[in-house]
Amino acid sequence: MPDPVTIAAVGWGISTAGWLVSPIISKLLNKCFSYLGPSPARKLKKLESKVLQLKLMLEAAETLPQRGELELWVKGLKSAFYEAEDILDAIDYQQLETRILSKIDDKSTASTNHKSALSCFGCKRKNFNVPIESKAKLKAIVNKIEKLINEGLKFLLLLNLPATCENINNISNNIVRSSTRRTQITSVPPSDVFGCDRDIEMIIRMLRDTPADGEPSSSRTKCFSVIGICGIPGSGKTTLAQCVFQKEREDDYFDHVMWIHVSNIFDVHTISTEMLEITSGRKREQLINLDMLQRELEEEIRGRRFFLVLDDVWYDKDPIQKQQLGQLLSPLKAGRMGSKVLVTTRNADAATSLGAQNPPVLISDLDEEDFFKMFMHHALDATNRDQAFQSVGREIAGKLGRLPLAASLVGGQLRIRPHIDFWRSSLNSDLLNDSMRALWWSYQQLEENVKKCFAYCSIFPRRRVLKRDELVHLWIAEGFVKTTDETEDVEGVGLRYFYDLLSTSFIQLKTKIGRAEFFTIHDLLHDLAESVAGSDIARFEKGVAPHIPQDTRHIFMESYDRTVFVEQILKLKTLRTLFISYSTESMTDIDFEHMLRNLKKLRVVRVSPPLSGTIPACIGELKHLRYLSFFGSHVLKMILPPTFTKLYNLQILSASEIRQLACANNEGLGYLENLRYITGWGFHFPDIGRLTSLRTLTNFTVGKIRGYEIQQLEHLDYLGDSLLIQGLQNIKSEAARQAKLVNKTRIKALELRWDAPDQYSSLMMENQNDQELNNSADPQEEVFEALLPPPYITSLKICNYRRSAYPGWLTGEQSPLTNLQNLVFKTCFGPSDEPPRLSESFRYLHTLIISTCNWKSLPENIECLTSLENLIVTDCWKIESLPRLPPSIKKFTLSNCNQSFTENCCAVGHPYCDIIDRIPETSIC
Repeated sequence: MPDPVTIAAVGWGISTAGWLVSPIISKLLNKCFSYLGPSPARKLKKLESKVLQLKLMLEAAETLPQRGELELWVKGLKSAFYEAEDILDAIDYQQLETRILSKIDDKSTASTNHKSALSCFGCKRKNFNVPIESKAKLKAIVNKIEKLINEGLKFLLLLNLPATCENINNISNNIVRSSTRRTQITSVPPSDVFGCDRDIEMIIRMLRDTPADGEPSSSRTKCFSVIGICGIPGSGKTTLAQCVFQKEREDDYFDHVMWIHVSNIFDVHTISTEMLEITSGRKREQLINLDMLQRELEEEIRGRRFFLVLDDVWYDKDPIQKQQLGQLLSPLKAGRMGSKVLVTTRNADAATSLGAQNPPVLISDLDEEDFFKMFMHHALDATNRDQAFQSVGREIAGKLGRLPLAASLVGGQLRIRPHIDFWRSSLNSDLLNDSMRALWWSYQQLEENVKKCFAYCSIFPRRRVLKRDELVHLWIAEGFVKTTDETEDVEGVGLRYFYDLLSTSFIQLKTKIGRAEFFTIHDLLHDLAESVAGSDIARFEKGVAPHIPQDTRHIFMESYDRTVFVEQILKLKTLRTLFISYSTESMTDIDFEHMLRNLKKLRVVRVSPPLSGTIPACIGELKHLRYLSFFGSHVLKMILPPTFTKLYNLQILSASEIRQLACANNEGLGYLENLRYITGWGFHFPDIGRLTSLRTLTNFTVGKIRGYEIQQLEHLDYLGDSLLIQGLQNIKSEAARQAKLVNKTRIKALELRWDAPDQYSSLMMENQNDQELNNSADPQEEVFEALLPPPYITSLKICNYRRSAYPGWLTGEQSPLTNLQNLVFKTCFGPSDEPPRLSESFRYLHTLIISTCNWKSLPENIECLTSLENLIVTDCWKIESLPRLPPSIKKFTLSNCNQSFTENCCAVGHPYCDIIDRIPETSIC
């Protein structure tokens, strides 16, 4: 009989078929049939029924030993579905091309430049029909999928599995119920607990934190507060709660202490009965009416301070489940203020849904020595003092990622085999598989699309720091994020996937630097993701000579290896993702072109650009490409070919280290209507206003030629994050109003800059083929007034403004910028040296920076900015007076300013020094 650990390992591979036989695939098949003509509804319905049977039968077959044959069948089915996706994507591209070309204005096509651009696309067609060749490919792959599904059903039926959905459903339900509503976990902690003292003390303090202790509850306030303990399965949540519960039971602080094990399938009636039995001390019959039962419980708790532990609370956002949890806690409202509910959960949303106001307590990692002691406690009898076991045990423990579950399961396997040779051989075996069964089961509870997103994370090296938005954008580009309708925001759905993984601890917050958050994946969870991804993903570390399976679709190379690239990667015709990290060896121009010519199915590409800085024209043949990112600063200028505008599916274009990016096609990127993110400072293309899907535009330079007008921003209302607008001296006030900045409500940081930098002058000269705009501009005061920012910005920077009058939205009594937190004036020189009066509506303004301005004073009403904490004044040579500062100031920096003024700020007894002395932190130089 195969070893159960080995079966579990292979089981992860076969179970990746879950997404293949899910509703996702039903939608894919439905789309296939929609392109094949009048929808054969009966055939589709029959095929969907078979898909459902296949899914349930695979679940029932999870523990069978015939894994090798199933594994081969799964690979074939998965490959067929991938092929179907590619065919559908190619058809969608053809349809998109037809629609884009039909939008081209007839007058524009009359121009020589535009006719040249159109030669890249072929003839314009207003109606779209699926090409005969594409339809034939689609029909062939649908037949192949149907054949594979039938073969799979026949094979599984030969294993004597139930053939009907009804029977399989019953089996599936029984499996779920038996695995989820397990024997209750006792409130008594294990005899030996390691490394929990700090967390226990912290939670005990939180239980005693009762500002309104003893006050009766009211209809508007709860008598209890909720504390969450969150972590992955096996991380020690229950053990920690047991230790806290034990200490509170030994104390007299709470009148009632209750331990309830909830799990994901629970009955309100049963649990309410348990709570009543604990509080009353009497056995109760479960036949009592639920309303009467909860009334009795309410009376038992009334006026008493209680401590309730709800262990293993599940929360899948099901409204019925949420209602049941609320019903469960309803009688507790009668308790005494200061009562507490402690919730252990693998999903942070569970504690929030129960009313937790603070973030949950995350299980602390054990230090190395505590984890080793825990592991050896499970692995070795206390009487065995053999140093050899201690030495090998320490090495094994080092492989387990400090997960208590791993210490228990792996240690248990070693305990029943107390032979030093077996321990030593285990160092080289895949023993960790057994420790991941609980993690695997937790993974199975995720939505199918979320599972795919998690598995994809294994493309990155272990312990790599991840960024939320980068992950979401990659998931979208790969097609993992699915929306229910066209109006649903795909980024919002992707963020929901991310937070589902975060709240269930599959992704963990590593650190915060300012407002930026960085995430990571636990080593064992990374192993799980690798197991689920299987041969779909290949990752190459330095110094490793890899063998790449032919069905690999996502590749990450830690450093460029030309031999591997030429001899293996270029042969992967179905490759979808290629990441090549920065290395001393760069991809040659020839290799780059070979990549474009051979790997036509690429959707995500992140590589260094060709050394010549010229992108080959064949890039326009990558019809599936969604994500293109260049890194490396060895190329200062990069030229995109005219065919680049054929990348209609492109969503993300990033070249943050390239100073200038130009397109040989004068039409620029105007045809790429799916382009959502442009990252980098070197992007300057005409007619960017056509890209109405844009979410990010780092900077926009206003020019005096057509295609660079500020009105290009008018319809880009999805723009978010930060935006720099420069060259404002080139516009009129009416044009500024037409830009409608106020409608860009997703923008958080805005910079308005006059005087376009010199490095853009040459670019503007290169595009003088178009007719120049009127050079005359309105007074800059009127232009500035017309540039009303969106009301939700938190940061505003004003550079190179050469007037003394400032707009009413910045100085008026009722400024709409009520969310402003950071305000910067840089190189503002007006005819007058008087500073502007800042609006007193800036009640959240936290930081004010004034740099290289010709002001003789700070704004006279600065004292009214009651939230201002950080004030920085640098390189202001004319400043000579200091008004009263708000008492909220915590940090004041004065640097390289008027010498006399600086000396007065340091002179003991001077009024300016007295003002500054009240500030906790100052820096004057």
